[in-house]
Amino acid sequence: MEFTIGGVKIGKKELMIIAVVFIVLFIALASIAAVFVLPKFFKGSLESINQIALIKIEGPLAFRSSGYSILGPLLGVEDYIEMIDRARRDPTIKAVVLYVNSPGGSVAASEALYFAVEKLAREKVVVAYVADYGTSGAYMAILPAHRIIASNSSITGAIGVYALVVNYKGLLDKLGVEVYTFKSGRLKDVGSPFREMREEDVKVYEEMVTDFFEIFKTRVLKHRNIKSEEVFSGRPYTAGRALKIGLIDDIGTFEEAMEEARKLAGLPEKTPIRELKPAKPRLLELLFGLSATRNFKVLPSQEILAIWPPPTLTLKP
Repeated sequence: MEFTIGGVKIGKKELMIIAVVFIVLFIALASIAAVFVLPKFFKGSLESINQIALIKIEGPLAFRSSGYSILGPLLGVEDYIEMIDRARRDPTIKAVVLYVNSPGGSVAASEALYFAVEKLAREKVVVAYVADYGTSGAYMAILPAHRIIASNSSITGAIGVYALVVNYKGLLDKLGVEVYTFKSGRLKDVGSPFREMREEDVKVYEEMVTDFFEIFKTRVLKHRNIKSEEVFSGRPYTAGRALKIGLIDDIGTFEEAMEEARKLAGLPEKTPIRELKPAKPRLLELLFGLSATRNFKVLPSQEILAIWPPPTLTLKP
């Protein structure tokens, strides 16, 4: 079989040679595109979807699921942990900015948030911005951040733990009320509000406070280059003093904290910012869970806290 093109006869053999040449040229062009053109195209596409996540941590830190606390958090620490985990698992989020305005809270809640931030910082860029308060347990929680930037009028530090014990013995005596406690061991009711504190009760609380403080102190020394042991006295620091003593990395604005996160993650200038919100409660939680906790709250007679300023007791109907 022969073809005539432009007066030239082309046989089957010549057609096969032409086909092979076209295939080789196609493969060569495809290779060039794969090496030089497609990476630039996909890079631009990926840059357009990369983003910085914003998570706001505000108010006292406490577990929402526990009504047994004197703290009334705006959000439970479970909500913050869920948002942090969501940011960690999202491949389009390359950096996270933690906007902090919190005095801290319960030791357990602060520690849980610390572990969540530490896990996030192992995988992504994390910058913490202290807007107003970033003290005590809240400061512990943001220690794993790659950079801590505070506003000029912020307060940080107040590193430490204390036990708060409320005692009603004097009031009950005036009212003529007696409380009988039957216990399996002499210290089973340590911290009871219905009897006077004994010397051995004081020792138990002092040991618990010391143990929790040592954990806090170890974490501070792990993440920060502290220049004075004075930071472990429990006192709060203004931004200027916090910078000198090594508690923070810089003083700046929220916008500058965002810019720092962008630079550390190597993101382009106009990378979008996405604020993460807590997950909406399910219908059953709205019907049975939240309504119950709002109408009934058990206040403990004692609690171990990492918070500054100290909370005040408020009863809500």
